[in-house]
Amino acid sequence: MKSFVFLNRKGGTGKTSISVTCAIELARRGFKTVLVDCDPQGNSSSWLSKNFQYELSDVLNGKIKVGECLVQTHFENLFLLPTFAINGGLQSFASSTRNYYVFEDAVFPSLKDFDYLIFDTSPAFGDFEKGIANCADVIVPVLKLDQFSADGFQTLIENLITTTKEIRCKDLLEKISFVILNQQDKRMKFQSLFAENFMKNFDDTQFLTIPTDTSFVKAQILKNSIQDKSITARKETTDAIDSIIREMTK
Repeated sequence: MKSFVFLNRKGGTGKTSISVTCAIELARRGFKTVLVDCDPQGNSSSWLSKNFQYELSDVLNGKIKVGECLVQTHFENLFLLPTFAINGGLQSFASSTRNYYVFEDAVFPSLKDFDYLIFDTSPAFGDFEKGIANCADVIVPVLKLDQFSADGFQTLIENLITTTKEIRCKDLLEKISFVILNQQDKRMKFQSLFAENFMKNFDDTQFLTIPTDTSFVKAQILKNSIQDKSITARKETTDAIDSIIREMTK
């Protein structure tokens, strides 16, 4: 099983849209995939499923086993470890835990038969998120082409460096194999200039770009995939997702 976590210290960059879309696309291609909703807002859970009795925090607290919480979504091959949104127990667990290895201990052993595991996270970076970054195979930062997202990315880099020293784990920066630049609008020339100047600071990093596309919002509302023909996503968008999936599966 290969695991990915989508991160940034800035909210609103599209982490949930991209993590759910990638999970759906992996499942569509025949890979047995599980999305773990680690954001207390539970947005990816509401996108993928309407009915679930238990949530991720119940597993992490040891109340139930993974199999009791795991939900088969309406997408073939795609499963979900859900979160009950803001009224659930994940916020309390995330703010109180200091166990960096809770996922390796409580979750991973039950998911050995899966091909891919996708973590959707909040913009926070407490001990809970540090543990996720530590246990994931690949860290994928998600940015919008603006200064606030760039600042969030720089803060994330600093956090990963500090966390590596703090918990004495493998260099977390080495887990970043590519970065996603989201919501590019080619009509806005300053975005191209911003991206060009920004990428100069990270010569060894691969950047993948996703264009601005309202299909993501439409897919969320209809609880569907942007790859579905009824969503009518832009070709540039589906091509961008294909590029990301190629990186994830190579």
